[in-house]
Amino acid sequence: MLALAVLVVLVHPIAPLLREPYWLDESWVALATKAPLADLPVVTSSTPVGWTFLVWLLPPAGQVQRLVPWLFLAVSAGLGYGLGRLLDWPRRSTGVVAGLCAAAAVALLPAQQLRHDLKQYTADAAVALALVLLLAWAERSWSLRRLVAVGAGAVLGMLLSHPAALVGAVVLAAMLGAAAWSRQRARLVRATAVAGLAGLGMATIYLTVDRANRNDHLIDYWDGYFPAGAELPQYLHRRLEELQPALGLPWPVFVLLAGAGVVTVAWRRRPATAAAVALLPAVAVAGGVTRSYPLLDLRTSHFLLVLAAAIAGVGLVGVAGLLTGRLRRSPAVLVAVVAVAAAGYGLANRATRITGPDEDVRAQVTYVAGHHRPGDLILVNMSGQYGFAYYWPANRPEFVRGGVQATGWYVRYRPEDRIIVAADRDHTAVAAALDEARRLAGPGGRVWLVRSHVQPAEAAVWRDALAGWHTDLVAVGPEPVALIAPG
Repeated sequence: MLALAVLVVLVHPIAPLLREPYWLDESWVALATKAPLADLPVVTSSTPVGWTFLVWLLPPAGQVQRLVPWLFLAVSAGLGYGLGRLLDWPRRSTGVVAGLCAAAAVALLPAQQLRHDLKQYTADAAVALALVLLLAWAERSWSLRRLVAVGAGAVLGMLLSHPAALVGAVVLAAMLGAAAWSRQRARLVRATAVAGLAGLGMATIYLTVDRANRNDHLIDYWDGYFPAGAELPQYLHRRLEELQPALGLPWPVFVLLAGAGVVTVAWRRRPATAAAVALLPAVAVAGGVTRSYPLLDLRTSHFLLVLAAAIAGVGLVGVAGLLTGRLRRSPAVLVAVVAVAAAGYGLANRATRITGPDEDVRAQVTYVAGHHRPGDLILVNMSGQYGFAYYWPANRPEFVRGGVQATGWYVRYRPEDRIIVAADRDHTAVAAALDEARRLAGPGGRVWLVRSHVQPAEAAVWRDALAGWHTDLVAVGPEPVALIAPG
């Protein structure tokens, strides 16, 4: 396990996470740390409320919140080890090799190397692995205690991960199927009771928390990942081609290894676990076709990619073990084959950690905070409001449900704070914000203009709207701050 921990730290260093500023999609998540606990159901938006609560527990200081997704990533590698190790291998050493191979696949997967942002996707992967691991553990004896652990895991997973609904459903279905197949009445009754209560708990969390934050703007955002049934074959091929760089292998090879992993899991006396893993892609497809959950997006399907990588690691050991057994080679040959494959995969997919989009509202806020005078006004564009509110050291905003953003909420300030936030990116909203700034600033007043995540169309709107203003741009990073005054 020490070797695994070293691998995770080497492949996923922490220092860059704490250094790079938040961009738009992260900043509204980080801003939850400044929200009252009572506002958490509002600001959690499309993020699972339990995950947001973990972020909320950390102080609003720098980028420390990125430790939450990093920790889930590290945990997922450990869960991958547990999944490979827990199978019924003929030798303990083979189980250790399988665990290390699955863990290495999870840690080295290029999709994991991209997930350095303050989002819940590494938690999605960890929860998926944990639920499958719980099922494999329960399959050793099917005691009531283990059945309850699986059911409780499915319910608690809903608080940390939205796709836990998909994974939990297939895990509970596999548990019920195994009980029915056993033809043991007492076991079937216990499994049915546990699955029923777990399903009720999952439905309660969805209806009371998750559904409230599902809005039309969010559905429109993911529209391209909801395929029609007739176009499904072409859609799957296109999306898998797009995902191939995140897999680190040609996608057919990745799928074949994952398939070998499913067979290996069943072969190693975990048929219910194998059935759950095999059923999950079909459930994910159904979720996409019914417009319930985006299908094969790099972020929202991260759980599927990581789970498949872990299973592919198990499949590699299964295939290598079968070949070395037939060739009557020593177990050391198996270890060597797996080690070479894992090392080659890691070297082929080594990557420098990337940063987010080319935006830095932190630099703008720092400059304004250092040059702001009493009586100055601050105007923030719609997309910059979250990052500004997080990094601004003074006035705390109010959190309001509504607005045109996919988050389903926006921030506003008291009149005495002298901070204006544009309500939209269009000409009407920008002109209204500038008119309010002109009125409040008065003759000779100064207005600091903070803009972030500005798209070309919005940039043109601001350029036209500022035609009657004196504008001085200050280069403080990739996004300049502006000091403007009414003309």
